[in-house]
Amino acid sequence: MLVVISDLHFSDGSSSRNISHRAFSHFFQHIKRGLRDENKELIIVFAGDTFDLLRSEYWMTVDEEEKPWAENDQGSGVRSQEPGSKERRAGSGEQGYRKHLKTILEKILDENEPSLAIIRQVEDLLHPVPVKICIIPGNHDRMLAEIDGYKDMLDKRLGNISISDTSYENSGYGVKIRHGHEYDTYNFEDGGIPIGDVNTTELFVYLPFKIKKQYPELDDELRCIEDIRPQWRVFDYLRATYPEGEINRCIKETTEKTIERFFNIPFVNGWIEKHDTAGFFDDADKLEYMLRFFKLLPLSWAERLLKTFSHFEIGEQHYENMAEKEKILYAVYGHTHTENISFLGITKGQHRYYVNTGTWRERIAASNKGMFSRYKTLTYAVFYTKEERHTEFPSFELWNGALRE
Repeated sequence: MLVVISDLHFSDGSSSRNISHRAFSHFFQHIKRGLRDENKELIIVFAGDTFDLLRSEYWMTVDEEEKPWAENDQGSGVRSQEPGSKERRAGSGEQGYRKHLKTILEKILDENEPSLAIIRQVEDLLHPVPVKICIIPGNHDRMLAEIDGYKDMLDKRLGNISISDTSYENSGYGVKIRHGHEYDTYNFEDGGIPIGDVNTTELFVYLPFKIKKQYPELDDELRCIEDIRPQWRVFDYLRATYPEGEINRCIKETTEKTIERFFNIPFVNGWIEKHDTAGFFDDADKLEYMLRFFKLLPLSWAERLLKTFSHFEIGEQHYENMAEKEKILYAVYGHTHTENISFLGITKGQHRYYVNTGTWRERIAASNKGMFSRYKTLTYAVFYTKEERHTEFPSFELWNGALRE
């Protein structure tokens, strides 16, 4: 049996809420009830964004030159790398951001110890079935490998695990599993730092961080914005939640200052320049115009513009097209936070599928009219060998739960 879950986004708790450890208890009990004599192993694959190294207010306390996307050599003002490049000159900046990553990971592990303890004890729970755990990094935890001793840190909290660079493939189950951010322009940069890292921290962590400075009583409410999908609707959500009064004025002013600050980050300007093409409304144009127009236009026009941008989002069809190229029976992704099963076609008599494992996080959904509602989700996929289910081909299940309370 092979189980895939994704997008847990364990965080240090400073800017987002974490999943209750009770969810893991219920999950593993359900897996235990499903075990049969034919199941000779259990492989659990965490398909990306298990740990969130970006969504932390700790980054707000860090010197600019010690952030991962800093492009200056020790604050000298001289660009030491191409935008998006992972290579930098050795110096205090590089050592600093690695140190900060380790601090954040330690905080994440401490904050989520009750959940990690349950995962750590799963082999005892499911004895005598041997358990293997594999972690595939996503865009929010892709920098794990840059942390000194990270594997030992994870082994201590999760048990002996394996970590895959980009994907996990197992022909017995007919699967190839990856996070899926590789096909997202804003969240993947080959050999470098994606603009999505900067968006997450310098927009969607920075904005509520600054609002809470003036209105600390909003702390609990503002921790939820990680779960707004699509993420750019954060601006809409804040204005809709606080439609008038001093808080609304604070949100408006802070949003404008946040966007202005964002476009003064050297990395952002470098990324836009690098990705700006001769074509109309390319990826750089979409990022720049969306944020600049939101700042400059009256709210009614800004709302219309943001709704227009929703048509340029990377939709499920794009991921289905990428999955079809995998040439595997079951291509499994996460990343989008939206569970999905899509039939791709038949190859050599085999029915091929794209499966998205969604998320376990609460979801705040936006209506077309700018209203918001929230509900809890829990999604996972289970794959079986032919021998386990006595079938002519590897089979699968996708379990998805939703709770609105």
